[in-house]
Amino acid sequence: MKFSWKWLAVPVVLAALGAAAAPWTLSGEALRRELAAQVMQTSGLRAYAGGRATFAVLPRPRIKLENVTISDENGSLIIDTDILKGDLRLLPLIAGRMELASLLLISPTITYDLDGEALRRTGALARASDTLPSTPEAAGADEARLGIISIADGTAHVTSKANQIDTTVGDINLTLDWPRLSSPASLNGSMSWQGEVAEVAAWLGKPAALLRGEQSSMTMKIESTALTLSTNGALSSSPRLQYEGRVAASTRSLRGLMGTFGWQVPLPGPLANVSLTGSARAGLRSLALSGLRMTVDGNSFEGTLALQGTNVRPTLSGTLASDMLVLSPLVSDLPSLTGADGQWNRDALSLKTLDFADVDLRFSATRARLGSAVFDDTGCSILLTNGRLDLTLGQAKAYGGTLKGRASFTPGSNGVDMRATGIFSKVDSGALMKNALRGIRVSGEASGQFSLDGEGESVAQLVRSLDGRAQITFRNGDILGLDLEQALRRLEKRPLSIVTEVRSGRTGFDTAVVSARVTDGTIELDQAAVSGLGVQLAVTGNASLADRSMQLRALARQTTGATSNPREAGPQLMMEIRGSWDDPALFFDTDSLMRRSEAAAPLLRALEQVPAATAPAQTEP
Repeated sequence: MKFSWKWLAVPVVLAALGAAAAPWTLSGEALRRELAAQVMQTSGLRAYAGGRATFAVLPRPRIKLENVTISDENGSLIIDTDILKGDLRLLPLIAGRMELASLLLISPTITYDLDGEALRRTGALARASDTLPSTPEAAGADEARLGIISIADGTAHVTSKANQIDTTVGDINLTLDWPRLSSPASLNGSMSWQGEVAEVAAWLGKPAALLRGEQSSMTMKIESTALTLSTNGALSSSPRLQYEGRVAASTRSLRGLMGTFGWQVPLPGPLANVSLTGSARAGLRSLALSGLRMTVDGNSFEGTLALQGTNVRPTLSGTLASDMLVLSPLVSDLPSLTGADGQWNRDALSLKTLDFADVDLRFSATRARLGSAVFDDTGCSILLTNGRLDLTLGQAKAYGGTLKGRASFTPGSNGVDMRATGIFSKVDSGALMKNALRGIRVSGEASGQFSLDGEGESVAQLVRSLDGRAQITFRNGDILGLDLEQALRRLEKRPLSIVTEVRSGRTGFDTAVVSARVTDGTIELDQAAVSGLGVQLAVTGNASLADRSMQLRALARQTTGATSNPREAGPQLMMEIRGSWDDPALFFDTDSLMRRSEAAAPLLRALEQVPAATAPAQTEP
């Protein structure tokens, strides 16, 4: 049988291993010294093992040390682990050197104070970062061997008083695989934070170049129930740490995700089912997204976003465009205007939650929808500065016309200060008012403007304090639900019948002008006149915004056939409109109607001529 020399090599290698390992097998102190030297040489950190130290050759050379502490000399970084296990490289061991190929920390506790002094510039990592790129010194430093470092069931506590950071990451099970400084490095594993378990995978193509301020390709992926994030780009460390590349992210609730970081999101809407893809440029305190495609609350956007951190408050800015924007989710979280009783909401108003960040967002939509209302070619903006909220509708086409407006809300000594202005032109008022009011409403082409201001600690108080002015002009329209022209024609022949007949049909007009002032939540009519070929109507009175009620008086006069001028000595009809906005009641001057009635007038005159009854005289007893 042919003899194989490899079998002769086995006892030789074992003998060499035994001879090389003898110093560490017999002395735990030697193992401790070698571990400290290895950690110092690689990272510049100090290592101390206070517990038992053991060494084994089979099935592979390995060491085990208990109660190990690894730290920098300033105490900013401290790693305490119950058990440290390490696998040794074979050839260095035969040569009499202990060289770690992998390291496992079991149940370590890591504390890191970000405000502490910088780590000491020693070890292979520091030597590589101190060399100039593309030099023999850099090439030599990059040949340093590292290995695999694993953490099993670890905990990290990170603090910074300067940045108000005090957080703990638990259930750390991570493996860093970095064979040499010149090799790519990968990180894989899982950890939990704020009750969320995340799977992490990251890869750096040139970590040594990154240490010297150069650029390295990078990929990263994070998966958890709260967030899915993936990136593919380049990371650079000079002149500052910055990432550029593609990013894709999704979360079920952006508001909830930001809440885990202790951040509030000063934007309306539930911010649910958020997903985005785009090109990112990120620094330690900034993030800019371009070529962005984003979905949030069922709406799709394209555009740009930027987040900039400052010492006072972060700033969010951007420009977003949408083909179809459904506004209902955006207003769902806003305070309700009315309460359960149908009156104005009396709950406290506060803008304190808006003082977390500054916002400058501009939106455009080919079409936008709010309930049954549809707006075309809409441009609007949200501006939040130092707790002051400005909402601007640059322009929107709706109901056949155009709308513009602006509202600002500022924290004040008496709650919230509000300023609002609006302009509208050639709006189909009938379509606009169809779902807003019941009973009597007005159709026609409407143009006008308004300005209002007020303050209050609730919606109810704010409405009661409103002051301002409004002016509206209607053209070629109808007063729906009121047939005044027919009522005036029948007034002479059947005056009592108009009480029921007038409440149906419509009254056409050429123009209607309404001018009003608002004082302490009450609308006072300065002018309200309707004119057309058949009827001229003048209205006086007021409407209470606070009580959502109205008390109006109206005089309808018949006009000549070819003009809108009232007929001399023609029929007139007096009316009152009283009650709530939602269901106003119409009242007529019944005495004047009865006087005009051929059947009722004699009875009314007879009743007026009956003398008042007198009490019988009392007789003295």
